[in-house]
Formats: sequence, C-alpha cells, structure tokens
Amino acid sequence: MHRLITIFLLKVMLFVPVMGQTVPAELANAIGKGDATRMSDYFHQSLEMNILDEDYEASKNQATRILENFFKKHPPTEFKVSFEGTKEQSKYAIGTLTTKDGAFRINMFFLNKQGNHRIYYLSIEKESVYELNPRP
Repeated sequence: MHRLITIFLLKVMLFVPVMGQTVPAELANAIGKGDATRMSDYFHQSLEMNILDEDYEASKNQATRILENFFKKHPPTEFKVSFEGTKEQSKYAIGTLTTKDGAFRINMFFLNKQGNHRIYYLSIEKESVYELNPRP
C-alpha cells in the first residue's frame, strides 16, 4: 500500500508542473525550429512586438511575416525557456533562442483567451557575450 501511495504522489508531482506551464511544448518547439506559422497559432489577433529594437503593432499575419524574416536572417538551432511567471491577469516567459549567429533573449506575455494562452507581446533582443558567459 505504501508503494502505491508513493507512485501516486510521484505522478502528481510530475503532472502539476506541466499543468502550470506557460509556454506550451508545441510553441517552444516551433520557436526552436524557426517555424513562424506554427508559432502564430499562439498569437493574439493583434500583438505588440519589439524585434531587435524595432517596434511593431502587428496583426497575427503581419507578426508571422516579421518572424519569418527574422528566422531567415538568424536560423535557430535551439530554444530553452528559462523563466515563467504570472503578473496580475497575464503570464510571461523568458527564454534563450540559440541561432547559427548568436543567442537572443525572447520575452513573451500571454493573455488567457477562452482557456488558451495567446501571446500579446513578444520581444527578441540580442544577448551580449557577458550575459551568455557571466564572470564568477
């Protein structure tokens, strides 16, 4: 009996973090592969973007094209979420996109629309060498 309770508790502990996850695995995979079309499934109908210090107020379609251009210039090799959190009614996530020509920090803010998280703000900024290799 003790063994069954232990197994049950382990399953619950593993399942709870997935339920509270801000960035769905499909979205993280799409970012890591540079698939702007798949990413757009998670966009709000209109969103604000800051891509390498250029500001945009874009529709879902425009945002997709902007990201396609970004990924053409900076082909991704990997994306890792480093932090997820909640602030008031929205959720946010910070991650690192590794590309063939360097690393970029990605910030995403999500609204909850009909039970689904939709990106309403996205920023991509170049990470400095210091941020990638901090000194002790």
